[in-house]
Amino acid sequence: MLTDESTLPRHVLVNSVLAYIDLCSLIKFSCTSKACRDVVFLNVPKARWRRIDLSGNSRITDEQLRVFLENIDARTTTRILSLVGCPNVNGTGLEPLRGSIVMEDIDLRVRGSLPLVGDLGKLRGPSGLREDCVAEILRSMLPILPGQPVALRRVAIRPAIRPHLFDNAVRPLHMFLGDELQEQRPPSHDTPRHLYYGPAICRFLRLHDSFRKSLSPSDPRYCDDGPDSCSLCGVAGAVLCDSSCNGRFCTACALPQDCPECDKRKCQWCSTIVMCASCGKRSCASHGYEGCGGCGVIFCQDCHVDKLDFSIVRNEYCCSQCEPPYWGGNIR
Repeated sequence: MLTDESTLPRHVLVNSVLAYIDLCSLIKFSCTSKACRDVVFLNVPKARWRRIDLSGNSRITDEQLRVFLENIDARTTTRILSLVGCPNVNGTGLEPLRGSIVMEDIDLRVRGSLPLVGDLGKLRGPSGLREDCVAEILRSMLPILPGQPVALRRVAIRPAIRPHLFDNAVRPLHMFLGDELQEQRPPSHDTPRHLYYGPAICRFLRLHDSFRKSLSPSDPRYCDDGPDSCSLCGVAGAVLCDSSCNGRFCTACALPQDCPECDKRKCQWCSTIVMCASCGKRSCASHGYEGCGGCGVIFCQDCHVDKLDFSIVRNEYCCSQCEPPYWGGNIR
């Protein structure tokens, strides 16, 4: 433990911190003391915090997230935030984002996502979010007056089992945001709604029957229920998910990701592109990967054999950084 900053040059400490620990560890380190916070955040360029990916960090809490977002001034800095696979987050830690006008993409699928392994990976049911708190924060990111630009392009929330099913806990949030968008009016009756609001509508909500009625059924640009339409919003020209769900999604609703290792196109509910902590290779779940049940670090199929041990007692993999006594003995 470092007890005296004078024993180590500041620039050496900063470079070591940034080079050898991941983002989740960086957050916990910065919460240790004011000195650690200043060392980290006063020396890091703001450009690094434009994209915050905390996917698979099962131990991060709302308090740690709140302090971190306050320290980096996320309200004016962060544009993309991913909390996929963070089951201990309920949304209260997003308070520093209230009123953000730069946030473009926020992924709140905190449960039941691929980066989690073991018991945490099997969590289902309600999303775990406090919908009242999250809805207010997201509402503050919407424009107050008609005609103002909307920076927020996409909000992803994990339902209970499948993306097109809405459980009772998440439905009020979707409806709340939907009503908020419907209250706004285009500057002219000649301006189609979907063109005026741009891609924001189909990213915020399913087009419920009540909302479909306000759209022109004769114009194919609005909503096409044909075989190639999006399963969520109905827009034509959707991409077929190359997985077991066989759903069709447009880039607005599911943002299908391209795997660097293959040409498969999968929606975000079926595949998550992960980066190996050892070799740095990015790949989808089709190529196989394993994660440590203790710290959540992920290794690809080629590296996990050497980097992870299997615990018979806990029936999970663990990395060399986790204490063997905690796992009850490991085997190769």
